[in-house]
Amino acid sequence: MTIKQSAPPVDRPPAVPRMIWARLAVDPFAEPLARQLARRRWVSPDRVTLLALSLALGAAVCFATGHFRWGGALFLARYFFDCVDGMVARARGTASARGAALDISVDVVGTHLVAAALVGRLAADGRLGVAGAVLLLALVGIHNWSLAQRKALAHEAGLGEGGFDHRWRRRPPGLRAWLGWTERIGMAAFPWVLEVEIVVFGLAPLLVPGPHLAGAVWFGCAGYAVVSATSLLRIRRIAARLDATHRRNDV
Repeated sequence: MTIKQSAPPVDRPPAVPRMIWARLAVDPFAEPLARQLARRRWVSPDRVTLLALSLALGAAVCFATGHFRWGGALFLARYFFDCVDGMVARARGTASARGAALDISVDVVGTHLVAAALVGRLAADGRLGVAGAVLLLALVGIHNWSLAQRKALAHEAGLGEGGFDHRWRRRPPGLRAWLGWTERIGMAAFPWVLEVEIVVFGLAPLLVPGPHLAGAVWFGCAGYAVVSATSLLRIRRIAARLDATHRRNDV
């Protein structure tokens, strides 16, 4: 009689929670739309990604020409379809590394163009100093580089994406209910870089009068600075861990 031994449980990393804007403002509408689009043969994830790029280009043109409200609306639509493309791919079971590479390329290119158009228009109108414009563009670039570097090192170290896993081992009494609820619905407990981008390039241009948009840019500088500094610290820790592993293997 042969006794079948069950395989040992696989320690899978926990699913990464959705960011607040994505979970509350996008997913309730994007998920049913993605299920419908996945049934249409002529709709492919790559085509949805290119639609998101078109919307980003439209937002950049609107910002460059001073049509801030339209630019903000198009940027919000860009992010919406940036989420839909991945949902369509997963619904069809066609998610791929090539598709993910196209998605991140479109995301980075689109965000940089939108940022450059917004601060360029504000600087040309005398509403924002050159220092603020240059600083925001520099921080957007630093953020995207540090994010990519962190993920690459984390993958090499077997640490997933190397970011915060959103599992709160210590819960302050005043935040226990909130942290428990966000954990149950698969949502991050606090805003992060996505919310910074949504505010600076989407909600602020859509809702805030043009003369006051410089404040949103400085808010973006502060947000990107915090996020970039956090990624750089994580890069240092992951790199130190990799060095320690290599030294042990060389012994």
